[in-house]
Amino acid sequence: MHPPPSRLVAAAFLLALASLLAACGKSRDPDRAPQLTLKDYDGAPYTFGPDDGKVTLVVFWATWCVPCIEEIPHLKDFEENYAAQGFRVVSINIDDPEGRTAPVMMRQFEINYPVLVEEDERAEKAFGGLRALPTSFLVGRDGRVKRKLEGLYPAATVERFIVEQL
Repeated sequence: MHPPPSRLVAAAFLLALASLLAACGKSRDPDRAPQLTLKDYDGAPYTFGPDDGKVTLVVFWATWCVPCIEEIPHLKDFEENYAAQGFRVVSINIDDPEGRTAPVMMRQFEINYPVLVEEDERAEKAFGGLRALPTSFLVGRDGRVKRKLEGLYPAATVERFIVEQL
């Protein structure tokens, strides 16, 4: 005896719905860093992401944030000391999309790493949001976020975290 056609339709519908829900449920791995393209203050696009094979310290900061400014010399040192080993700093400014202050600071501090512009909170959201500044995400060579650092950490601690990933 065959099931009535209405049961076949219902079964097909449920199977399709289950497949759709399974596909939708496959969200981005929360530990995997996002792939992003942002512009720098010259308007040039800069792309970075989980498949770059680099250890990356992604730093969110603001021009008015004193701890953010205090960490700039350490970030410069990290960039200089570890770039040859596949490390990089990528900073994202969240408060000066027009470029009134950040470019001046970049020149004043002789920043040696990319400073990108956050215009629409896309990068912040891609990393799960911010609760403090500075907030940094240390991404390993495998593209996974290894550490989220909220606030200003001692330079020696951050350096130890970087070296662990190199």
